[in-house]
Amino acid sequence: MKLAFIGFGEAAQAMALGFKGEKSLDKLSAYDIRIEDPAHAAALKTKAAELDVFLAPSVAEAVAGAPVVLSMVQGSASVKVAESVAPHLSPEQIFIDLNSIGPDAKRRVAAAIADGGPGACVEGAIMDAVRPKNHKVPILLAGPRADEAAATLNGVGMKCEAIGDRIGQACSVKMIRSVMMKGVEALILESMRAAETAGVTERILDSVNVTFEGLDWRKLTSHYLKRTHEHGARRVSEMKESAATLRSFGLEPRMSLAIAETIAGGHARLSSTPYDAAAQYPELLKILTTPQAGSQSNKLQEK
Repeated sequence: MKLAFIGFGEAAQAMALGFKGEKSLDKLSAYDIRIEDPAHAAALKTKAAELDVFLAPSVAEAVAGAPVVLSMVQGSASVKVAESVAPHLSPEQIFIDLNSIGPDAKRRVAAAIADGGPGACVEGAIMDAVRPKNHKVPILLAGPRADEAAATLNGVGMKCEAIGDRIGQACSVKMIRSVMMKGVEALILESMRAAETAGVTERILDSVNVTFEGLDWRKLTSHYLKRTHEHGARRVSEMKESAATLRSFGLEPRMSLAIAETIAGGHARLSSTPYDAAAQYPELLKILTTPQAGSQSNKLQEK
């Protein structure tokens, strides 16, 4: 079997790494618009060769002969990508949008596939960080051919579950869940920054460890602060999609918008220093609480 990626960024590359050990998969292909940019083409070709992926010069060559095509691009490009792929799909092929967008956007993707050619569309939601699970990261699928798509992908070692036949069902789970998961991240950002400023960080952590027995809030704080540092921009984008999802249900996304704003602020501060996978909460909190040149707090102190 052949599998095709549209978009060959970090997530697709991690999946490709996992697929190297799957004997049931004969070929991996990918198309990434960056192949047309001399500044990125060489690095993409090197990575593709390292992962045994055919980096196609066009969408048509990437998807040819692949029963399933996985779209893994920036959410804002999802519909445009679907429009570009649709004319090259046959009736047997299934296009799966795995991007972090809400139900309305997923339905626009499905409409683009339906209007542009005879291929089918299924939408998916990646339910955990792709690394280190790689191609075995849990994925929810929804759409008229979701069962077929799940069976095909599980046949090459993936962990997919079909949860419904309506476009938007899978991403709704992800977007609503994100309010909770990214909400914890935002709570840690705001409360621990305040604790560090007040000089009571360890006392606060001791207290919440007692209240939430079984959870190590020091480890959680380090984990979420590093997630904010490395992936903050992407997480803000996802929370804006969560807000759009809630609005589509007639709900006011107060928390979703506050979470997006909080993570954006944390990411802006943390990204002023290089990302360090080994960093722990004490040094990350120091970055968050160190006054920045030109900040309002500095101006007030100067007065």
